[in-house]
Amino acid sequence: MRCSRSSKGSDVDRPTQHTLKGGPDGVGFYSAGVMDSGDSEVRVERPFAADTASFYARYRREYPDELVARLLQVTGAARGRLLDLGCGTGQLILRLAGLFEHAVGIDPEPDMLRQAESAARQRGVSNVEWMTGSTEELRQLQPTLGRFDLVTIGTAFHFMEPIATLSELQRIATNGIVAVAYTGSPMWLHPDPWAKALRSVLETRLGPLDDVDFTAEALSAAQAAMRDLGYTDIERWERSYVETIDSDFVVGHILSATSTDQIPPAHRPQFAREVHSAIGAVAPSGNISETVSVRAIIGRA
Repeated sequence: MRCSRSSKGSDVDRPTQHTLKGGPDGVGFYSAGVMDSGDSEVRVERPFAADTASFYARYRREYPDELVARLLQVTGAARGRLLDLGCGTGQLILRLAGLFEHAVGIDPEPDMLRQAESAARQRGVSNVEWMTGSTEELRQLQPTLGRFDLVTIGTAFHFMEPIATLSELQRIATNGIVAVAYTGSPMWLHPDPWAKALRSVLETRLGPLDDVDFTAEALSAAQAAMRDLGYTDIERWERSYVETIDSDFVVGHILSATSTDQIPPAHRPQFAREVHSAIGAVAPSGNISETVSVRAIIGRA
């Protein structure tokens, strides 16, 4: 396992990383609906690299205080060790790290980790170790990683194999807590007129989108796998709130979920105009309301 640090001077410095073999658990984007649309022969090896990681850092929601409080409660006031698997740009781990003595964030995409470490520096969070890797390396990493009191997987479980992942987590979080969490659902699945307008723009560019909410499917798969593996104290936690957003946020959020093959950088200004126009036709102010459901499956390994 190698550790490397980039030279100074880049916009976002390279994090201290342990480079592992292998890559992402699956090549995909925001959902199966987006992932499978378009040319089925196209395979993107790093869908969350470069600008996509930057959009992800800026336009993905953080997790609410209520979920943080619940995780703190079930882990017994924390102060132990935290692992965030598929940590992305740090939306979940940076909410929790200050409650633990040590935290580790693992993600297969180095550009996401650069964004996460940049956010950690800005917030003064200094107890997080950033590692490149996927769930496939968990077994070989176990001696290095040690045991964790809490393992979180935030908006990433749909890229993982449920039984294999949660089985490995039983090894590194024995008698600890594992939480699979999602904040929000695919925007185009909302029943609101603005969401239908957004879907029309997306399908014009990407082809038909899936009607299935992959976040709900992932949570159900996590709950079933925990039950099959003998996890205890399994609970389904959920809260919803309504947030006012604008069409700029919608554009940024979608670009955080699509690769440069799907919407090339040169096409993004036109894509933004299409979204602004479509949403403006049903919401002239450009401001819209989105119901955001934050859900988690929590169990003891």
